Amino acid sequence: MSKRTVELHWGKHHQDYVDGLNKQLATSPLYGYTLEDLIKEAYNNGNPLPEYNNAAQVTRL
Repeated sequence: MSKRTVELHWGKHHQDYVDGLNKQLATSPLYGYTLEDLIKEAYNNGNPLPEYNNAAQVTRL
């Protein structure tokens, strides 16, 4: 993987997930959960809540 690819992914793409999750959590009852607990709760027994996608992507470090 090239340096440029990593910079684009972590510098832009990943940041979009972080920003999206922070925006969603500002008005969510899931605010304050650890990232691990947030993912478990947001998975919602196979019917994912909107926060799930962003939270799951944030963990891909």
